[in-house]
Amino acid sequence: MGDTVSVHTESEARYLPIIMSVNYFSKFRRGMAMSAMVCAVTVAQGAVVKGTVTDPDGEPLIGARVEIKGTKVTVITDVNGEFRLDADPKQSITVSYIGYSPATYPVGDRTSFDVVLQPSSTMLDETVVVGYATQKKINLTGAVASVSSKDIENIPVANTATLLQGRVPGLVMTGSGAQAGDDNPEIRIRGIGTFGNNNPMLLIDGVECALSQLSELPAADIESVSVLKDAASAAIYGVRAANGVILVTTKRGQKSEKVSVNYQGSYTLQTPGTLPNYVDSYNWALIRNEAMAYANRDATYDDAALQKLRDGSDPDHYANTDWLDEVLRNAPMWQHRIGVSGGSGTSNYMASLSYSNQDGIMMQTGVERLGFRLNLDTKYKRFSFGMNAFGSRSKITAPCINVAGEGGVMRYISWFTRPTVPAMYSNGHFGYIDGSSNTPSGLNAEQMKNPLESMTNGYRNNYKWFFNGKAWAAIDIYDGLKYQLNLAYNFDMNTTKAFNPTGGERYDSDGNVIKAGSTENSLTDYWYNNATWTIENLLTYNKRFGVHEINLLAGHSAISSEYRSTTASKAGFPTNNIYELDGGTKNPTAGGSSQGYRLQSFFGRINYIYDNRYMLEFNVRHDGSSRLPSKNRYATFPSVSLGWVFTNERFFQNFNIQEILNMGKIRASWGKLGNQEIGNYPYTATLGASGNYFFNEAVDKQAGMVATSVPNDDIRWETTRTWNLGVDLGFWNNRVTTSFDWFDKKTSDILMQLAMPGIFLGNLGAPYQNVGTVRNRGLEWSVNYLDSYGDWTWNVGFSISHVKNEILAMGGQEERISGNTINRIGDPIGSYYALKAIGIYRTQDDVNNRLTPDGQVVTQYGSVPKPGDIMYEDVDGSGDVNDTDRKIIGNPFPKYSYAFNLGATWKNFDVSAFFQGVSGIERYCWETTSDIRGNLTERFLDRWSETNTNGSMPRIGNTANDKYSSFWLEDASYLRMKTVEVGYTFRQPVLAKAGISSIRLYFSGGNLWTITSLKNWDPEKTSGDSRQDVHPGMKTYSFGVNVQF
Repeated sequence: MGDTVSVHTESEARYLPIIMSVNYFSKFRRGMAMSAMVCAVTVAQGAVVKGTVTDPDGEPLIGARVEIKGTKVTVITDVNGEFRLDADPKQSITVSYIGYSPATYPVGDRTSFDVVLQPSSTMLDETVVVGYATQKKINLTGAVASVSSKDIENIPVANTATLLQGRVPGLVMTGSGAQAGDDNPEIRIRGIGTFGNNNPMLLIDGVECALSQLSELPAADIESVSVLKDAASAAIYGVRAANGVILVTTKRGQKSEKVSVNYQGSYTLQTPGTLPNYVDSYNWALIRNEAMAYANRDATYDDAALQKLRDGSDPDHYANTDWLDEVLRNAPMWQHRIGVSGGSGTSNYMASLSYSNQDGIMMQTGVERLGFRLNLDTKYKRFSFGMNAFGSRSKITAPCINVAGEGGVMRYISWFTRPTVPAMYSNGHFGYIDGSSNTPSGLNAEQMKNPLESMTNGYRNNYKWFFNGKAWAAIDIYDGLKYQLNLAYNFDMNTTKAFNPTGGERYDSDGNVIKAGSTENSLTDYWYNNATWTIENLLTYNKRFGVHEINLLAGHSAISSEYRSTTASKAGFPTNNIYELDGGTKNPTAGGSSQGYRLQSFFGRINYIYDNRYMLEFNVRHDGSSRLPSKNRYATFPSVSLGWVFTNERFFQNFNIQEILNMGKIRASWGKLGNQEIGNYPYTATLGASGNYFFNEAVDKQAGMVATSVPNDDIRWETTRTWNLGVDLGFWNNRVTTSFDWFDKKTSDILMQLAMPGIFLGNLGAPYQNVGTVRNRGLEWSVNYLDSYGDWTWNVGFSISHVKNEILAMGGQEERISGNTINRIGDPIGSYYALKAIGIYRTQDDVNNRLTPDGQVVTQYGSVPKPGDIMYEDVDGSGDVNDTDRKIIGNPFPKYSYAFNLGATWKNFDVSAFFQGVSGIERYCWETTSDIRGNLTERFLDRWSETNTNGSMPRIGNTANDKYSSFWLEDASYLRMKTVEVGYTFRQPVLAKAGISSIRLYFSGGNLWTITSLKNWDPEKTSGDSRQDVHPGMKTYSFGVNVQF
């Protein structure tokens, strides 16, 4: 063949760099496709079938996948888009290509196929659930992020809510530990906008419910999760949406020739995650002795005792106990779910039954849960009906004392246990003292709390019930006009029994009682339920007129919610195994409360699309709530948003870059939202019989009522105003997609209780006033890449977000201090407020050379510091460092939150990994340096001493070193592999003969790998956990199976 000469016109030459860019991308794919062609093997025998695969413009699709349906016979199109394979006339071929809708053709007597695949707007044109409707993603004008079922349905977790972490830009989740049955992470969308309740609104299939209900819902039941982040997308929910909205849509039945049955089961091994490395008993005793020396007291442990601690020769008196090892364990979790779905097209159904049994990684913790879901829908002529129902029952096992907080297991370990005391003596009694208890500086049984005994001494059970349901009926009135009636009910109930027994004597290792036990037992029953009814009337009109598309919504809703609780107790039970109140003989007490609210709303939406280029949407909601006084009860919350798909403009076609940039959209929105999470009665006076005032005591004693609050009948709605600008782009037929958003969210009229004279308030709290203003501004960016060659498909995704939180007003106050945090104008909510540490005094010269302007040594809390003490900044220059020198040293919010995911499939193998992290975040990691009675981490092995003047930790014994300061504030930035999963799917013909479509086996790991500079504690700890009191996190190793019948 001779050489081929290409001739370009002048106009073509202008676009040559663009064509070369496209060709470069095509050459990369072509090389992969040709390699795959060499490896393609056909095993079916029959007629030779050949053909070409092109796009609608006639361009060959290189590397398209052509397979014989129901077999593993696959070939890949070559550089000309051509394919060839052997197929039986009774078989069918399926042609697929990334970015295009797949097509299936019966072979029959045909030997040649000209396949034209139609573009599929995957990644940007899929349907997304929004308020009271669904929209194509390309038509969205608001800031909406979605998570699909394929991202989460096969990941075994104890709490489904945790699967959202890192998967939605702008959504930040902070864990509260991994206690089985009590793992309720904090969820924030685009920052904290108020000083009160910042929880987002959660709706499951259109029914509002508590965030905790998301943890009860099996991930395999979820079809999609949409997060509404700006006012344009959330304004339709009005006063309930100021903190963002999470919409969960569950799976429904689809038209099918047969019933679809799916079973999912998994076994998970849970192990404790990041834990403190505590010093051993010998080193702990040395630290204790140092503390005694600085206090001019005798050593607690003499040389003989130290030797026994070193050699372990007397474990009853001088033990080496790892208390974390005593209360934590490796624990299993079993999860099972079976789902059934199908339908005729006019009537569809989906039902599932789930069971899980989780033993917690802490002794005496666990949860057993049974749940169900039922979704039905049917259509008859112009009428349609449907229902959703979800319920669960959880039996929660918990220790007889709390796990977290003061008086909890974790506080016991860090403050009230020490390694020198055995968990149990050899005589079977719980350990409380070591061999030093009789020395003048020894620790007695009163200063020790054995968590093992406290966790098991008594009885506690806890049951929780959830129910969430909705029934609806609709009629198609005329040509796109539809009316729908929704009736929803949400219910949750909790019952708890807590029995405190007699006994609990404390013994020494010789069996002698060293502390008497309790002589009285008691039982407390606690019960609450929360029920909410919702009725909605919706009128919708959806119609397309040529290039015009209009979608209208008008609606009304009424909500009634009521909360009730009762507590009762008795004492004097004849034995320690009666757990009913009727068994008690004395000290009966009872109490209860009830409160509720009503909400009525009128709302509407106008959505207009012109020629798939211009989008306009207007939302409005008029809300009235019983939580506000009558004169301010109703308020209106509007929003408006615009969208422009500039790649659909005619002028854009002239650029000839559609093969590179095939989709581009610009979005802008503005709107207002309200916040009704302000309590039920802040505007009215409440009364109670709690003031010990009585009338007619001699004859018929009657209790008098006293005021329990100071009302303000002039309060109004907290209001959030939001601006949002966004850009969505798709490259190379949406193989690469990216979105960018900038937002400005300002919340005004925040309710606060300002300080008032005591002569006016007495012992009551100050009334609420609308005086606060908070702003959150930030950026969000995400990018995804999805592609395939031959038997390979892969995806890569990355997202990052940044939020800046700032207080703008607090009713004329500049700052409000609360413990070790502060709210100050111009700074974030809850900023860390403490001393600024500027080093450690290494020598006496360091002390002597730090002088005031008049030549005096700078003191700290009235005393001259010593070598080894933390050196604090003298902010006010007074010459004495004290609490007046505290300043803002950080804030609890991350500067950046980010995540990325990797995934690939080859034939029947699949692998995926998901990483999540934050940067620019700090957490307190405080420990005492003076009151040495509890465990200490190994960082104290590098403490200052006369022989270790460069130690990283301060000397032992000075209470001033225990002050909260930047010394104890550490960088908690991290990158963590949240999940990694490897699976293989079996689709052999022999399975089909047994009625099985596929079997997938997989291994999944959770939190297996973390990069962080923080030692001893989990970087995901909450900002309020300054003393390490929260239940630790965990790692998981799961093996599972998914069988599709």
